[in-house]
Formats: sequence, C-alpha cells, structure tokens
Amino acid sequence: MSTAPTGNTKTIVLGNRPLREYVLEAIVSLNREADVIEILGRGRHIHRAVTLYNTLASRLGDRVTLKNVEIGSLLIKGRRVSYIKISIAKK
Repeated sequence: MSTAPTGNTKTIVLGNRPLREYVLEAIVSLNREADVIEILGRGRHIHRAVTLYNTLASRLGDRVTLKNVEIGSLLIKGRRVSYIKISIAKK
C-alpha cells in the first residue's frame, strides 16, 4: 500500500510495512525523481506518518523543508476515516 507518483510529486501511503522501508523509499525518491514527497497516514497510521516525517527531518536535516500539512477525514466504505498528509520538498 504505497506510492502513486504524479509528475515530480510522490505519495507514500503508510501501511503495515516496517517504518524503515518507508524511510528508505522516501530517501531514494528524493534523490532520484521526486521534488516533493507527500506522506499520507490514515486512521491508525497517522502517528506513523508523523514519525516518518520526524525521522526524515532528522536524517536529511537542511536538505528538506516542510511544505504543507493537511488534516481532514475521508469517507471510505461508508465510514469516516481521519487522515494527515505531510508534504516535504527538497531544497
């Protein structure tokens, strides 16, 4: 459950994989094709999205900047599910 690239933006949707796999995916994407990465955490994965951002910010330091944070809810299969979308851009 991840990745849907559009142009120079790559979306990483967090699921049950280990967090280190998402960290590696984000770093490789920033180094290769993506100028902006969107980290999407829904429901119980919201805290993992924040942890992923904090990990990337500490590892990459000044090479990335926080672009936008969006919170809200989606209607999925008749149920409201909260989400957070964190956008980071490379400098």
